[in-house]
Amino acid sequence: MDMVSTDKQLIADAWTSRELYANLEALCDFGSRFAGSPSEAQARDFIREKFHQYGLAHINLDPFGYLGWWRGTCSLQIVAPTPRAFDAISLVYSPSTPAGGLRAQIVDVGMGTEKEYAAQRAHIAGKIVLCSSANPEEGRAPHRREKYGWAVDAGAVGFIYARHLPGGLPETGSLRAGRLGEIPAIAISFESGFALKRLIQKGETIATLEAQNESRPTTAYHVVGEVKGATDETIIVGAHYDGHDISQGANDDATGVCLVLELARLFAPFKGQLRRTIRFIAFACEELGVLGSTMYAQKYRDEMSRIAFMLNLDSGVGDGAKGFTFSGLDDVETFLKNVARETRYALRLREKIETASDHFPFFMEGVPAVMMLAKPGDRALGRGFSHTAMDTLDKVNERDLHECAMVAARVVLRVAQSETLPHHRAPDEIRDLLIAQGLEEGLRAQGKWKFE
Repeated sequence: MDMVSTDKQLIADAWTSRELYANLEALCDFGSRFAGSPSEAQARDFIREKFHQYGLAHINLDPFGYLGWWRGTCSLQIVAPTPRAFDAISLVYSPSTPAGGLRAQIVDVGMGTEKEYAAQRAHIAGKIVLCSSANPEEGRAPHRREKYGWAVDAGAVGFIYARHLPGGLPETGSLRAGRLGEIPAIAISFESGFALKRLIQKGETIATLEAQNESRPTTAYHVVGEVKGATDETIIVGAHYDGHDISQGANDDATGVCLVLELARLFAPFKGQLRRTIRFIAFACEELGVLGSTMYAQKYRDEMSRIAFMLNLDSGVGDGAKGFTFSGLDDVETFLKNVARETRYALRLREKIETASDHFPFFMEGVPAVMMLAKPGDRALGRGFSHTAMDTLDKVNERDLHECAMVAARVVLRVAQSETLPHHRAPDEIRDLLIAQGLEEGLRAQGKWKFE
């Protein structure tokens, strides 16, 4: 296979594609695609039909059982010092409060870093924690699930998550992976959080928090298809198709699964011509604590030695320089730098183990895994509009979508064709990488530390 002519074919097809944005529109028009919703089923069937239309092989719906969760009513009432009501939504996997709500004093832990929790630990037990979605400008940025876990460990009875960006938008997200959290948890907007902080600064603040949600066992499905290569050695190209129930989930993650669909379309004509098989997976239930891909990696653990590489396209579209996070794997960094040199495209590379997306379970199994990176590296912006009601189609730039598809296609081609790829890691190597990046305590707080 001539790489130069193949590159030209892929780039031309990706840049002029009419399928890419049309697929994005269709997925957004279905709705949120939240796990267990009718729009999730619509998206699942749409993706499967597209895999058939594009000519993939071994197309299947891969089922798994999990604890479904559905949002109910939610309220936050300040009792003292000044009665006041705030709009609020439950965080995903929040348990319900007792009838009549939960009444307790609120304690402000700032950004909810491990250091801030330690400073307040003696005052948290039996109280409701108020925590910002903001993170420090330097050092590691703890995930929402870590902040919640530290509140639970300190004996809090409730958790309030205040968005750090203005706009009247509470920011949703999961608390645990595939199970109910230990204490009720709600989200409020920046404006509500600001007002609440002012009350706390004036003295003891008592609140009644009420949340009624529903949960029960149910089933979800990954959508899987392949472009067969000359060997059984396989690379996985994936992204999750579920979003959060409060929005279209356009960026997170309709864009990612549209890139998966586009790459499936681009590579289907090359069946039998590539060194490795490419397995395309639209993962379910990522927004439930990276649940779906975790269960996939566990289900097929015996096959992980044949998975040569995993490329995750979650939220992989943005107006920043295009590139990848490489999880601290030195030979992965070298491989990507060689791709950048060969293609004369300055890939943006970042050394970070991202624990909150679908490549992480594969990384934990030792598979070389990367995540596409296309957003500006401004920590102050946090998630931007993701996980809010404003994660809508208008936020996605079609030109960026096409450029990300072109970059991803050129990288996938080289992963599929390279004589050698980065090596698998043993469990102790994975553990040491996690410790080196300061992730042990955060993963423990989430219940995801698997090494003893």
